[in-house]
Amino acid sequence: MPVFAGSHFRRLLDLARRDRLAPLYLFIGDPQETLEKAGRIVRIQEEKGALCERVDLEEIPLDDLHSLLVSPGLFGPRRLVMVRKAEILAQHKDRASSLLEPLGSGMVHLFLLASRFPEDHPLYTFALEKGALVPLHLQKGRARFLAEMAERLSAEGYTMDRQVAEYFLSLVGEDYAHFRNELEKVFLYAGEKERIEKEDVEAVVTPAPETYSYLLGDTLLEEGAEAARGLLRRLLDQGDPPLVILAILENYFKRLWLLAYLFRDREDLLRETRFEVFQKAYAQAVRETWPERVPSLLERFPPYAAFRIKRHLSGLPAGFFPEVFKALYELDVSLKRDFMAPERAFYRFFLRVQELGKKF
Repeated sequence: MPVFAGSHFRRLLDLARRDRLAPLYLFIGDPQETLEKAGRIVRIQEEKGALCERVDLEEIPLDDLHSLLVSPGLFGPRRLVMVRKAEILAQHKDRASSLLEPLGSGMVHLFLLASRFPEDHPLYTFALEKGALVPLHLQKGRARFLAEMAERLSAEGYTMDRQVAEYFLSLVGEDYAHFRNELEKVFLYAGEKERIEKEDVEAVVTPAPETYSYLLGDTLLEEGAEAARGLLRRLLDQGDPPLVILAILENYFKRLWLLAYLFRDREDLLRETRFEVFQKAYAQAVRETWPERVPSLLERFPPYAAFRIKRHLSGLPAGFFPEVFKALYELDVSLKRDFMAPERAFYRFFLRVQELGKKF
């Protein structure tokens, strides 16, 4: 059992269903992702009666880990030991032999979950040669999540267009736990359908907090006032305060204005259609434009969000922004001073922006 990366991980699940386990599994990558991937193998075995001990090396001494491996099983011959924060073992090469010795019996199996692990460590070598090495950080950013989606869709028997997959990612962001939870919701909602459509995603996905900063404005500029009104109703129905939504719109147009300034002499970035190329050039452009301090509104703004909304800039000359900021001020007054009904106030703003788009 050598390296099981990407789509090859599915083979480990198939082997676990046939009760063929490696003595040692070494998962390397994002803590949430390693826990989820290792957990899928463990759950298969637990359903077959295996006992699993779960420990965190930040909470127990190393001697306790050795004791878990050599102690007799309580509920059957097969025992699994799942160890989080296993990167701590990287500092203790001398412990490797004592941890590996109990694995030779075939009665106990060790799952090490680490964010990083040195290749010259005896445990890494053993996993590579006699166990299962599962690196989860070979791909980064959006490519990593698209690969994970492809694997999960295939495993669950679903299909999804690339555009729908990218739309899903634009909503959930790049937090693995949120990505995983929202994908599970989509699967449950889809039920017996074979093909997942954009409407299925929109029906159940809760956008990550950072995506709210562009989702409403993006809908307004791309689909118009009526579509933005529909999204606004969803936000209001789920209890989002009107002043929070106002702040979201203000941040959106401020970010768009900053991006317009950033791209003013970089037409190549506006035309770039390959995200991987754009991401590197965008990061460099931000550093060159604001060498001392990046504006806070862009500092934590996901690069993919910038990649998505940049398409609006070619149709929005600089004269657009003063008018939009004036309309935002009027919206602020309508909500705070005039106490206008929120949906009516926002819809007036949406129509104003839509008209400005036509004007320019």
